[in-house]
Amino acid sequence: MHAGLAITLYLTSALVAGVIAGATAANKRRHPGYWTILSFLVPPTVLLLLLLPRGRGMHRADDPYYDKEDDIL
Repeated sequence: MHAGLAITLYLTSALVAGVIAGATAANKRRHPGYWTILSFLVPPTVLLLLLLPRGRGMHRADDPYYDKEDDIL
């Protein structure tokens, strides 16, 4: 296998894993940003996310990454 093909296959699988992880994490009430980045860097972590149970809640009042000023509605 050529190096260019291997790099292309890895980047393609990393992008697909990141998109799947972001959508799945939001549905499972997990932090989508963390899972998207982690699954992009290590694509097999999508399987771990699929096996995890549904979380208790994604955004808490004390979540440092949730900016209340971004709520327009």
